[in-house]
Amino acid sequence: MSKDYVLGTADDELRRLQRQHNLWAPQAREIWQRAGFNSSQKLLDLGCGPGFTTVELAQFLGGQPQITAVDASDRFLGFLQKQANEKVPAAQITTHQSFLEKLDLPEKNFDGAFCRWLMIFVPDVPSALKAVHKHLKPGSSFALQEYVAYETLRLFPDRPEMDLIIAAIFKSWKDQGGDANRARVLPKLLEENGFRVKEIQPVARAARPGEPLWDWPNDFFEIYLPKLVAGGYLAQKTQDDFMSAWKNAPQDPGAFFMGPTVLNIIAEKI
Repeated sequence: MSKDYVLGTADDELRRLQRQHNLWAPQAREIWQRAGFNSSQKLLDLGCGPGFTTVELAQFLGGQPQITAVDASDRFLGFLQKQANEKVPAAQITTHQSFLEKLDLPEKNFDGAFCRWLMIFVPDVPSALKAVHKHLKPGSSFALQEYVAYETLRLFPDRPEMDLIIAAIFKSWKDQGGDANRARVLPKLLEENGFRVKEIQPVARAARPGEPLWDWPNDFFEIYLPKLVAGGYLAQKTQDDFMSAWKNAPQDPGAFFMGPTVLNIIAEKI
């Protein structure tokens, strides 16, 4: 089975995901610490993609951590296994190809699970949460980082094209069963499917031109806006006008961007 997710699995997407992970690694480590993840536990990394987060998690845990990384893309999982062998050879990292809703591992006694920007692409979230629940021990932590207010993605001084771009992103993800603001319903769905939500915390980030975080949306715009045009979600002129404004923004006094607001959620299996 091979399944590309909405942004694809090509080399340019691998590079984007690497940069994205590097920019968000501190936030990942913080939620892992708050969730109580440690090297004595067996953990699930759900929607692991090419495994940048899996390797980071293994380094965070130290020792000989046991991590099962789950993704629907065989290409991503192959990339992960190579990276794990090179960067964290002491870690016991197992890969498993599956959609989250259909996850059925031989072991059902994991001590914790993590996902980031996965539920926004999952069509059947209740089934996915049930699948996670059955794989965890009672009292285990499930840590999630998902968008809660994607429309806060803005370039300032404000650009009129951004409203059209946000609408196109929402429509394209919805047409594939996703929801850019999935975190708005996750606390409710978690508590309806065997979890108790212990913490929620919004994360809002902004950057000026020249700062490392500035490259985060730059990569996304360059890769995904042409896909929106090709799919009929966005006009070519809208893309061209916005990309011209984005590339010229560093010369605009006071320019900055706001990222989509993320919600950190830590839930406990009951």
